[in-house]
Amino acid sequence: MAWRTLLVLGVALMAWSFFAPLWWVSLKAPNYPEASFPDGVKIHMHWNAVRNGCTLIPQDEVDEEEPLDCVEEMNTINHYIGMHPIEKGAQLEFAAAPYLFVAFGLMALAALFYSGPLWWLLLVPGIMLPVGFIVDFSAWLWWFGHNLNDWAAFTVKPFMPTVFGEGKVAQFSTYAYPHYGVGVSIASSLCLVLATLLRRKDLRDGA
Repeated sequence: MAWRTLLVLGVALMAWSFFAPLWWVSLKAPNYPEASFPDGVKIHMHWNAVRNGCTLIPQDEVDEEEPLDCVEEMNTINHYIGMHPIEKGAQLEFAAAPYLFVAFGLMALAALFYSGPLWWLLLVPGIMLPVGFIVDFSAWLWWFGHNLNDWAAFTVKPFMPTVFGEGKVAQFSTYAYPHYGVGVSIASSLCLVLATLLRRKDLRDGA
């Protein structure tokens, strides 16, 4: 049946999205020249971590084997305006993410065999994953921008960091956009929604 194929495909895409970068955030400023930082100080948001988004730029004057750690670099920048280190955010979510993904995947697969009352609830957690990420990501950005420390070298008013698009903080231009992992996660949700609708129709026809 088509709904079974869509359900299994949705779970496979869900698993893929776990390992893919979901969102990227970048800071650009004159003291980070484009020759060395073509994408600015860039980090990638994953389901279970914040990772380096900078790439190694070969230069004749400098012999480097690894790219700059832009998570650490962004922490240094944030320190000057009193923002907490990146690793302070979403600790519980990062720790729980692997277990939640396994649980949501198994729940969705259980819907292949269970057709009793409220069977569709097994698919709801997997369907809602992309929405959950955006809500949680936005909430943590708000927390970082509204919980500034008093010892900052530069005083800025509490602010909402850029979730999507371009913004400005002090002398830094900020950029935040979806990475391909969000597309994979949305595709997973759409597959699960279609599987739910088709199965519901089959159950009604069978009744």
